[in-house]
Amino acid sequence: MTGPRGRGPRALAVARQALTLARYEFASFWGGTGGALALLVFLGLEGLLFYNSVASYALANLGAMARGGAVDATLAMFSSGLADQGLLLALVSPLATMRAFSVSAQGGHLDLLASWPLGRTALILGLFLSASASLALLALLGLAPFVLLLSMGVGSLRLLASSAIGLACLVSSFAALGLAVGSFVRRPMATALVSLGLIGFMWAMGWAAPYLPSPAAALLQGLAFGPRLGHFTIGLVDLNDVLFFSVLTLGALFLAQPVRS
Repeated sequence: MTGPRGRGPRALAVARQALTLARYEFASFWGGTGGALALLVFLGLEGLLFYNSVASYALANLGAMARGGAVDATLAMFSSGLADQGLLLALVSPLATMRAFSVSAQGGHLDLLASWPLGRTALILGLFLSASASLALLALLGLAPFVLLLSMGVGSLRLLASSAIGLACLVSSFAALGLAVGSFVRRPMATALVSLGLIGFMWAMGWAAPYLPSPAAALLQGLAFGPRLGHFTIGLVDLNDVLFFSVLTLGALFLAQPVRS
């Protein structure tokens, strides 16, 4: 049995192994085609969505002004645009996790870490940290246009901060789900497709909820990503939402198992 004095060194050993692997995997991802593709796809979609948001607001506001009214720019561009950031992350997250286990196997990381006493824990944590850091970097880039809007008097710092918390919850969940799928699916492309399908399904459940009876609708709303992120984008940081994402992340990491080539 491990005593209290042994838990500290054991935890430090896990942390050192995980951070070493995370740094290597992060550099490997952004130094290869995977990182370039993820950045290209994300920035391309980001530009299209932001342009569409601004153009839609301008047209709607012109119509409202002709009737003597006005459109709330915070709701039309800021909150709705922040909600779109989660969907963008959902689309690119498989690129950050699809090769995690296969690349580690090809590079010999699985065999190396398996020879260490705490190999599996360090491996899962290291890959999770690397994928989370990559997605967090994209999320920060996605928030840049909203910082610009904020400097122009559109939106509020409170909405931006709460949305950042929501996106951080999504980042951890997407990274963990991608690793869980990748640990059971050997081929990187198949891993990406299955991950995208799973995340897409959990996102689309919120869209289907209004067309179902009340009990089923409430269940789907509770399991869907979109409605929960929507709470954050209107400034509501609900502990139930944070708990949902935390449990989902921990559950997916628990299911993740190294796959040997």
